[in-house]
Amino acid sequence: MALMVFATAFYVAAEFSSISARKTRIIQLANEGNFAAKMLQPIVEHNVRLDQYVAASQVGISISSLILGAYGQNTVAAAIAPLLVAWGIGNLTPALALSISVTGVLVFLTILQVVLGELLPKSLTIQYPERVALATVMPMKWSLAIFRPLIWLFNGSANLIVKLFGVNRAADDHAHLHSPEEIELLVHQSYSGGLLDDQVQQLLRNALRLRELTARQVMVPRIQMVAAPVTSSVPQLIEQACIEGYSRIPLYQGTVDNIVGLAHLKDLFRLQLEERTDPAESMRSIEFVPEGMPAADVWTMLKTKGRYLAVVLDEYGGTAGLISIEDLVEEIFGELLDEFDDELPLIASGEDGRVHLRSDLLVADINEYFKLDLPEDYADTLGGLVFNLLGRVPKTGDEVTAGVSPVRIRVEQMDGLHVLEVSLQLPSKALPHIREWRLPDAD
Repeated sequence: MALMVFATAFYVAAEFSSISARKTRIIQLANEGNFAAKMLQPIVEHNVRLDQYVAASQVGISISSLILGAYGQNTVAAAIAPLLVAWGIGNLTPALALSISVTGVLVFLTILQVVLGELLPKSLTIQYPERVALATVMPMKWSLAIFRPLIWLFNGSANLIVKLFGVNRAADDHAHLHSPEEIELLVHQSYSGGLLDDQVQQLLRNALRLRELTARQVMVPRIQMVAAPVTSSVPQLIEQACIEGYSRIPLYQGTVDNIVGLAHLKDLFRLQLEERTDPAESMRSIEFVPEGMPAADVWTMLKTKGRYLAVVLDEYGGTAGLISIEDLVEEIFGELLDEFDDELPLIASGEDGRVHLRSDLLVADINEYFKLDLPEDYADTLGGLVFNLLGRVPKTGDEVTAGVSPVRIRVEQMDGLHVLEVSLQLPSKALPHIREWRLPDAD
């Protein structure tokens, strides 16, 4: 009996672990020279072999269960029945005693089979799928050879029945494929389990989130663009590039809505050395993208064409802003500051307990970081949200309330008509979360 229960537990563990084991981990172990992993790798990589492996487990489970039931009924129950008659329990007849013993033995064996043969191996396999799969692969190889005729019969019958119902089994029906949402959930679970640190988790989440962003949300807006008329001289453009700290300057004809090309500082220095003053002689072409284009597609386009930046156009064909490789990289790795950058910190904590934020931060990001519910329909950025809620040009000190859990947003700094910095008075439930995102002020 114990042997049959153990056999059932073994085949249950083998079946469950072969399906739940991570294929990437098995391949990694195989590449490192693990003998068992080398045996298991072709099974988890090929669906036909995995089908046969699972079928062998099912055959083993069925045979061990049948033997256990037959042994319990014919041997154990038959041995218990005479004892019941001999003890004189209720003046039982031999036939009734046999029926009672058979029922009792079957109930006992069922409980034993479910607990030790099913639940226990499944629990262990859930905790250690790769370890269990590697531990069971060698005996399973023998089982595959022994049960091959039965596997062929049962698998063939099952496939035939499936085809009769008009279902075509896909070639990758066992493939461990995951949607972006599932991958994000896996990242969160790995982080919660301590397998990923905070920085790696954030990088992975940012990379996955890039598919949700558009060029409009990532671009440098028109008001912050650095551009120059195409009629500018080479010395003028060199001076502007040095003052602004950029190596590429878009050139426009008439207005910034008519960008005709790009001046690169390297080309400008070459023209100056050759004593030529017209930047149009070395003007480079520039790419244009709609503001609704997914940020991931912008990345692919720029990389494919070997470009660094593109002009973002609004629905009317006007210039909405500029988007560069650096802007896209910053969406994954965070702000990249060099010696030419003089920007406010993204997030800082004030002495008054308020959280100070740059106004160009996306409302969606703030909602995620601080677990808020600020409306995302009014505008993409915090500055735009304040502008829309006020219904007029903001002034320093203006305050608005937004969100289901009310959050007070105050304008802290303006630059003409443009909001530079805002501060939030967060609800108490969000306060512990701030520490993860607090950045030192950079003067």
